[in-house]
Amino acid sequence: MDYKSSDNLQDLQYFGEYGGVNPSISDSSTYTFLSAKTMFDTFEGNTVGCYLYSRHSSPSNLYLGEALAAMEGTETANVTASGMGAISAVIMQLCDAGDHIVSSRTIYGGTYAFMKNFLKSSTSKRTLSTLRILKLSKMPLLPIPK
Repeated sequence: MDYKSSDNLQDLQYFGEYGGVNPSISDSSTYTFLSAKTMFDTFEGNTVGCYLYSRHSSPSNLYLGEALAAMEGTETANVTASGMGAISAVIMQLCDAGDHIVSSRTIYGGTYAFMKNFLKSSTSKRTLSTLRILKLSKMPLLPIPK
């Protein structure tokens, strides 16, 4: 049988906190804690269902991530507050200190600035070249470029 993302999405069942058929939309940017221990545990990443700040995560992002994962047939999906949040998270996850990033200079300006200025202060190395140079030259690739 062929994979049908719509079937997986239909199988997700959430009920809103007030008994609605859909989960409630959370428009809060900050969250409260009933105890200092719960807040500490949440900061340490040791709680489930507790949120600190909406740019980190929120109930709405959790529901959307789970729906995207169901549609794509993956274990999980992560939702970020911006495209640059997604780009920097992927680069930081995939690249270790000493790795080389081969990139075009004509990439999105925020990505270029992130790699040029932020990664510069880390121990990651990067090679920013134009696609034309990569195609026309026999530029030696360093071990394990990304």
